[in-house]
Amino acid sequence: MKNILKTLVVLVSASLISFAAKAGELTVTGSANASYVINGGLNNTGKAIGISNELMFSATGELDNGYSWKYHTELDMADGGAASNDDTALVITMGDMGTIGIYDAEGGLSTETGYGIGAVGVGQDYANTMTQIGIGKDVSADPHVAYTTPADLLPFGVSLSVGYAPNTADGQGNSFKQSGVVNASDADGQNATQYKVTAAPIDGLKVGADLYTVGGDNITAGQSESSGTVYAQYAMGNFKIGFFDAYHENGVADKYASASADTATAANGDRYNFSGIGIEFAVNDAMSVSYAQEKYERIDKTMTATASTQTESSVEAEADYIQVSYNIGGATLGLALVDTDNSDYTANREERKSVISLGMEF
Repeated sequence: MKNILKTLVVLVSASLISFAAKAGELTVTGSANASYVINGGLNNTGKAIGISNELMFSATGELDNGYSWKYHTELDMADGGAASNDDTALVITMGDMGTIGIYDAEGGLSTETGYGIGAVGVGQDYANTMTQIGIGKDVSADPHVAYTTPADLLPFGVSLSVGYAPNTADGQGNSFKQSGVVNASDADGQNATQYKVTAAPIDGLKVGADLYTVGGDNITAGQSESSGTVYAQYAMGNFKIGFFDAYHENGVADKYASASADTATAANGDRYNFSGIGIEFAVNDAMSVSYAQEKYERIDKTMTATASTQTESSVEAEADYIQVSYNIGGATLGLALVDTDNSDYTANREERKSVISLGMEF
C-alpha cells in the first residue's frame, strides 16, 4: 500500500509537469467566533472572553487533461494576536479516478466526531474540560498524501480513503524552498498510515470507520501505536441520533525502566477507550437543541522488571453536553453546558463549563 501511495505521488507530480494549468480563480472566506466562558469545578474556576477567527484563501483551476485542482491555506489567529499559516492542501480531482491530495495540518481521516451530535459543536472537540483526554491520533498531524475513491464508484454510497505520512518523528513539512528536516539519529523516522471508510446504505443513515497505525524502522520492539473508530448517525425528520466507539493505544515499548532493578516498573503503554451517544432536535429552521454523553477510559499497564507480573488499573471519566443554537441571520448564537466527572482521569474531580458564543461565516 505504501509503495502504491508513493507511486501515486509520482504520477500526480508528473501530471502537474506534463499538463499546463488554465487560469484559476482565487476566493477568500473566513469565520469568526466570539465566546464568553464560565468555568466551575474543583480545580478550574474563573471566567474568560475571547475571539477566534480564520481566513481561508482558496484557488481553483483546471488542467489541460480535464483534471481539476484546488489549493487552499488558512491563516489562524493565535493567542496574543499573531497570525499563523495553517491547514494547507493541494488536491487533484481526477474524474472517475478519484482524488489525491497533499496535506499539511489538514485532510484528516479520523471519524471520532463523525457521529455529529452537537447543536453548537461536537463534544470535547468543541468545549474541552479535560487536558488529558488521550484522544486518538490522525494522519493530519503530519504532512501526508491521501487518496479517496470517486463518488458513486461503489454501492451504498461507500467511499474509501487512505493516507500516508512518510515521517511522523519530526513534524516538518516539505516544499521547494523548505526541505523537511530528517532526524540525524533516525534517518527513516516513523511513518503513519490511516484508512477510512464511510457509507450511506439507506436514506438518513451514515456509518463509518477509520484505523490509524504507526510503522517504520525506528519502531522499538513491542511498540504498537494505533487508533480506531466506528460511528453511526441516523436522521429522521427533525431528529438526529448518533453513536461512536473509539480507542487509542499509546504504543510505548514493552521494556523496563531499569533492567538491573527487579523492583523497577515501566508503563507498557496506556490504552484509551472512548464512546459517545447523543440526540439532536431541530425545533425550527433557526433553532436546534442537543444532548450528548461521552465516556473516556484510561487503562494504565505496568510490569515488573522480572517480567513475572503485569498489573492494570483504569479510571473512567464521563461528560454530559447540553447545547442550544439559534440562527439570527448571518450569525449564530450558541449556548453549551458541559459537566464532567473524574476529569483528567482523576477520581472525584468534577469540572463544569458554560460557553456563550456568537459565530459568523463570510
